[in-house]
Amino acid sequence: MTKSPLRRFTDQIVLATMRPPASPQVLVNRPAIKPVDLDGKRILLTGASSGIGEAGAEQLARRGATVVVVARRGDLLDSLADRIQTAGGNAIAMPCDVSDMDAVDALVADVEKRIGGVDILINNAGRSIRRPLAESLERWHDVERTIVLNYYAPLRLIRGFAPGMLDRGDGHIINVSTWGVLSEASPLFSVYNASKAALSAVSRVVETEWGRRGVHSTTLYYPLVATPMIAPTKAYQGMPALTSEEAAEWMITAARTRPVRIAPRMAIAAKALDTFGPRWVNTLMQRQNFQPNHDGGA
Repeated sequence: MTKSPLRRFTDQIVLATMRPPASPQVLVNRPAIKPVDLDGKRILLTGASSGIGEAGAEQLARRGATVVVVARRGDLLDSLADRIQTAGGNAIAMPCDVSDMDAVDALVADVEKRIGGVDILINNAGRSIRRPLAESLERWHDVERTIVLNYYAPLRLIRGFAPGMLDRGDGHIINVSTWGVLSEASPLFSVYNASKAALSAVSRVVETEWGRRGVHSTTLYYPLVATPMIAPTKAYQGMPALTSEEAAEWMITAARTRPVRIAPRMAIAAKALDTFGPRWVNTLMQRQNFQPNHDGGA
């Protein structure tokens, strides 16, 4: 369906609110902060076979990083690594189901053996559930799988790679979260947001406990991004969303400038409103014409 000029205009307004404020992007221009040179950095990126992860791997490799791309689908990882290497970059494909803790431990050991650890860990792999809370609680296996992939897996990877970072006195952990965590009241995403809120809490503590030892963390609070993960969900069709390439640029900004967080303008405003008037936020959310997802989507 072709969008009207008015709809296209309003979509552009919404997209503008999905992007971060200017400050994370202009940090590189502040004389007190020296941008990190990614050339030669060893970066492990999970969820790299498609979407944000795939785009992020290509952009990081163009900056000179050696990118260890991780996902379950080995054939897609091999294709990605081949493209990166053909373009003159460095990539290592390492298939792994990060929801399997033993497999994660084996991955860490293999990476340590092959390249001596990583300088930057990007926990991007994730699973989303768009479903009313009552229905989610009746499908407990989905709750467990979401918590394992979105929280336990990143924590296990941090457990594996952080000791090496601390020993070297330098490292960076980038955790992918969602803007819904900042408002806390988004309907239909209770389990997903809870898993990402747990990860966001750990991400912040990494900075407060390890920052003075040279190991930093950044949380990326992404809005809606047009990726294969959301494609089956009919409710998202036609909605404004960032492209995977735009979302990957957040990873580059994070890796180079190491901010505590990058979040959309809209989410920052919602967080401020929620701080002073949580009931207002609840009322706004309750008035939304949200519908449960019954089409097998994310």
